[in-house]
Amino acid sequence: MTIALEHIETTVRGYIDRYPSEGSALAPILETLAKGFDFTSRRRYPAHVTAGIVLLDEQDRVLEIKHGVLGRWLTPGGHCEPEDKSLVGAALRELAEECGIGAEDVMRIGGDDALPVHIDVHGIPANDARSEPMHHHFDFRYAFRLLPGTEVRLNHEASDLRWTPYAELAPMRLADHPLPRD
Repeated sequence: MTIALEHIETTVRGYIDRYPSEGSALAPILETLAKGFDFTSRRRYPAHVTAGIVLLDEQDRVLEIKHGVLGRWLTPGGHCEPEDKSLVGAALRELAEECGIGAEDVMRIGGDDALPVHIDVHGIPANDARSEPMHHHFDFRYAFRLLPGTEVRLNHEASDLRWTPYAELAPMRLADHPLPRD
């Protein structure tokens, strides 16, 4: 079962209700939904959905990993898979795959029904090796706290990791979003 488009639309509309100034930036997602285009598969172009985790430690630092293909520092996350039932489920699966951190090792900030802490629309360059044209990601990022004593174990997709203070993540515009209380 793939992620329902209704789930995505409800999430985007709830997010825009909370952050109305971001409505125009997220308009491409709503326009795509209005067309009935199923963009949950990574093989759908010109855009598809991705999901990730803003993972904080006890000092409110965010885990970033150096993406092997893009060569950029990113929060853990990636493409949805056909077996994913929700956006947050896809984000947790990606966290486990990329960092060896399971759902039992984290606590969702804001509770089980919390909205994403950030939704972003951004371009991805063409990748001839993967036969992927330039396209856009509709990226849903959820905030979680790492439980004490949990170790990060990177997989082959990342070459390094770092912990960055939450307030310094201005390039992702996260600094404009206050964290919900734990």
